[in-house]
Amino acid sequence: MNRVVGISIAAFVLILGLLILLRGINSKFEVKPTDIVVAILPVVIFLLVTGKIGKVAFGELTIETAFVKASTSVIASQVTPLTGLPSEPIQTDPKLGIEEIPRLIEKKTQGLLFRLGFSGYYGPVIREYFISLSKQPFLRYVILENPDKSFFAMADARGLADLLSSANPPYTADQFASWLQSSDKASLKRLPGYISSENAVTETTDKDQALRLMESANVDTLPVVNKDKRFVGIVNRSRLTASLILDVAQQLKK
Repeated sequence: MNRVVGISIAAFVLILGLLILLRGINSKFEVKPTDIVVAILPVVIFLLVTGKIGKVAFGELTIETAFVKASTSVIASQVTPLTGLPSEPIQTDPKLGIEEIPRLIEKKTQGLLFRLGFSGYYGPVIREYFISLSKQPFLRYVILENPDKSFFAMADARGLADLLSSANPPYTADQFASWLQSSDKASLKRLPGYISSENAVTETTDKDQALRLMESANVDTLPVVNKDKRFVGIVNRSRLTASLILDVAQQLKK
């Protein structure tokens, strides 16, 4: 038996056992089919999303229809804009760049924006940016734009900070600055947690598509772009899954 399916069945049996135990302790507690369905929704939705099962039915209750309806709704309400993301690329020239750090900390900046082909990047200051801001709990993403401001890629800011501050990094902040200035897209793929525009979704992408893309790319977060291909925020697996569970539960209780 597939290990994932086995674990899921074990989780189902455990939840069902707890419901039966509650019924035994309190005779007034009634276990309804909808209660069982709602209780195991996280397990069932995981199996449906990963394609391990196609349908689950309890008497007249069928999760398949409710799941299909919920999964085809768009992800717009689950898109999270990044707090404090600069509207213009971070200019890290040796004279003025470091002075921007306190302002970014004050704004609780979650992402640093860099634009390919931009000439005002300086390695030592980039390194200082990442080391200083990574000490704060909010910095998480590196956002890379093309010269026309369209989204190019996203990377893990904390992972890059750790890399640039290590004793023997695979590449230096000076090299990173050079890749940005020369629009060296091949080298930029080496950034930790790199996710390209090819894996970006839009606000009109449905939840099922987004979750399947996360599964195939083995990531928990995807970048979201608008109709002009510009970055607007991120969507993560936990929010999408929670949204699916709530949608299915509401439909089954109607």
